Amino acid sequence: MEYVHSILTTASPERIWNLFTDVKNWKSWDASVQDADISGDFATDAQGVVTPGKGPKSKFKITSCKPNFTYTMDTKLPLAHLYIRRLIGYHNKKTMITNEIWMEGPLGSFWWNLIGKKYLSMMPNIMDRFKKIAESRAD
Repeated sequence: MEYVHSILTTASPERIWNLFTDVKNWKSWDASVQDADISGDFATDAQGVVTPGKGPKSKFKITSCKPNFTYTMDTKLPLAHLYIRRLIGYHNKKTMITNEIWMEGPLGSFWWNLIGKKYLSMMPNIMDRFKKIAESRAD
């Protein structure tokens, strides 16, 4: 119950990080997000709320954050956790963006089949949209 998707971009790691951590604007590049907000600064233990295009609002928590490199967020589901980790790396003088998604818990398989697979089918388009915005938008 894990999925990893990476793409290369000419956008700088700083620009990527700024887009990753601009929670209010996640909806501009992630079609599965209708709205999102975070309380305080984007850092470990920060908490927020995300409203998907379909389904109820969900609370999330940033469980780890290394600025300009990676963060992991946790969304609690009934008897499961949905984790998303985003990483910034380098490959052939380009910036590599990696998005990892996994679920844990007794009902992880259930939730993976219910919502995880739908999100995964959208992931290439989400990451392509993210790349276009990162390469065209000034910070």
